Parts: sequence; C-alpha cells; structure tokens
Amino acid sequence: MTVIEARAAVGARKWWALAGLSLAVLAVSLDATVLSVALPTLAVSLHASAADLQWFVSSYTLALAVALLPGGLLGDRFGRKKMMIGALTMFGLGSLASPTPRTRARSSPLGH
Repeated sequence: MTVIEARAAVGARKWWALAGLSLAVLAVSLDATVLSVALPTLAVSLHASAADLQWFVSSYTLALAVALLPGGLLGDRFGRKKMMIGALTMFGLGSLASPTPRTRARSSPLGH
C-alpha cells in the first residue's frame, strides 16, 4: 500500500465516522423534537402545568447527560464502534416500539 492509498483509506474512515456521529445527533435531536411537539398533548392528557412540562424536558436532557459517562466507559472497554451501533440499534428499536398501544383507549368519565 502506498502513502497515497493509506491517506485515502484514512480519509474514507473519517467520513464514515462523521456519518455515524451525524446519525446519532440526528436521532437524539429528532427525539427531542418529538417531545417538544408532544408537550401540548401531554399538558392536556396529564393536566400538567408549565412547570411540569419543563420537568419533562429537563428529565429527558438529564437522562441523556447521565448516560454519557457510562457510555464512554463502555465504549473504551468494548469498542466505540460496537457501542455506537448497539446504542443506535436499541434507540431505534425503542423508538419503533414506543408508539405501539398496549391497551385500548378508554373514554373519560367526563365524556371527553
């Protein structure tokens, strides 16, 4: 392998790494957008105040922040690529499973 071929291989890996990180950022920001869009529905369904809605967003952000350190540790231990693929797979499966209703909707006693 020549120096030029080696540089081209390294350059290609950098683009794949950028694509993987961009996919991860897209997944998290898309999920945060879904939460923001769902806030009015959550406010009505759960009779939540503005402070409660702030807690919803803050707790989501806090959960992501708390997952960073253990995720980094596991990435160092088992490989960053494996952890990124595993985390995105779990995130995707969870996102696919979350809108699936588990029970039938019941009517409210107030008739709403």
